Order: sequence, then C-alpha cells, then structure tokens
Amino acid sequence: MLYPILVEYYVWWCIALLVITWFTRVHQGQTRTNFLYGYAMLGTVGFLLDFDWMAGVIFGLIVLELGKVFKAWLDKKQANLKK
Repeated sequence: MLYPILVEYYVWWCIALLVITWFTRVHQGQTRTNFLYGYAMLGTVGFLLDFDWMAGVIFGLIVLELGKVFKAWLDKKQANLKK
C-alpha cells in the first residue's frame, strides 16, 4: 500500500527530504550542504533513470532524518528527568 504512494509522489518526497534536511541540520553548515547535494543527486538520478526502488530509499532517509531529531528530543527529556 505504501509503495505505490511513494512511487506516485516521488518528486514530492524528494523535495520533502531536502526541506527536512535543511531544518534538521541547521547548526551544521558544511555537513548540511554536503547532505543536501548528496540527497539531491540521489533524487535526480533515481528520477532520470526511473528507479522505482529509489522512492523507498528516499523515504528511508526521511525516516532517518526525523529519527535523529526525535532521538535528540528523547535524550533531552531523559536528561531533564535525571535532574
């Protein structure tokens, strides 16, 4: 069920990945730039070569980026509970 949605809205998922990366890596200037270039290249190559499986990769990268932010939030909450 998820796979057809990923393939149908592939370009939107790629744009979402770039936007999420832009906001989640605000304090890491050069790293953020490198990730943005890399993710844009993956999205472009996947689109131009019509790799349907690349939609799953893009979705996985979105989950990883959001998971990094969620983990940092949980660590901050845990540190507050220990005080």
